[in-house]
Amino acid sequence: MITRRLVRPSSAFLPSTWTRASLIAPKRRQQQEQRRYEHRIPPLEFDTTFAKSGVPGFISQHGFRIAWTDYQGLMVDKLNELTAGEPYEHSLMKDIALQFARDPMSASLFNHASMAHNNHHFFSTLSTYPTPLDKEPTLRQSLINTFGSIETLQTTMIDTATAMFGPGFVWLIWARDLDAPAGGIRRGAWRILTTYLAGTPYVEAGYRQQGIDANVQNATSYQAYKDSQPVNTLGAFGSHSKWGREQAKLPPGGTNVQPVLCVNTWEHVWLRDYGINGKRKYLTEWWDVIDWGAVEQLAPKESKGTVDFMRF
Repeated sequence: MITRRLVRPSSAFLPSTWTRASLIAPKRRQQQEQRRYEHRIPPLEFDTTFAKSGVPGFISQHGFRIAWTDYQGLMVDKLNELTAGEPYEHSLMKDIALQFARDPMSASLFNHASMAHNNHHFFSTLSTYPTPLDKEPTLRQSLINTFGSIETLQTTMIDTATAMFGPGFVWLIWARDLDAPAGGIRRGAWRILTTYLAGTPYVEAGYRQQGIDANVQNATSYQAYKDSQPVNTLGAFGSHSKWGREQAKLPPGGTNVQPVLCVNTWEHVWLRDYGINGKRKYLTEWWDVIDWGAVEQLAPKESKGTVDFMRF
């Protein structure tokens, strides 16, 4: 048997057009292309522990890898493909989602950016040693003033998520009052909001809030829902439109809605650990591992004052 040994040719035997630089150029180009990709999986505060052991009492190591490492990586990789070389390739995921929410030709761009943002929001309020709500008395009292009790808030969020026929998110949001503040204090209210698929909780997104489950709507009810949403015309979003005037009343950088907590109801998050009939158990376990310290940091300042009880 003849054994052939591959020998790297020296530069003396290479064609004149070949140089050492040309040999390593493809590698450098690959590195440059990798560096150009700006969107990465955002770090979680307890990322290392989650990767080794999962989220204690909630998601296993394998479940965490599917729901966060693999899925978030898929969203980020696709987002990099869609934004490469574009002026917005360095923009935040939330900003990209809002920028293209009303563009029907950019549905894929919106979906991947919004889903990446939503999924990160969900995992960012989990920790290895979650702060109980009792340790955040101001936030706790504010929630009680709106919902009557923490048990009511818990039951409502879990029941709402359980009843969702399709995948999505259930959010606890602070909805700012767009009316002029009395005495310089802007008011608002806590609300529970449902979004389906990659729908976003931010009202600036218009149609792509996806606040209803299209699986259980008929043509008439769905058309009524669409008619109640903003339309993509110049007059609807100009500085003198109703929307523009309402936005002008907000403080600089303010938004109508501030999400502080969400639960992910996509099947790939809970199916691995809880099984086909385990959705409600997954939701119940989620409530017990919420880091209310992280939620409190996301809550706007005005939400921690005196909030009157409101019915919706």
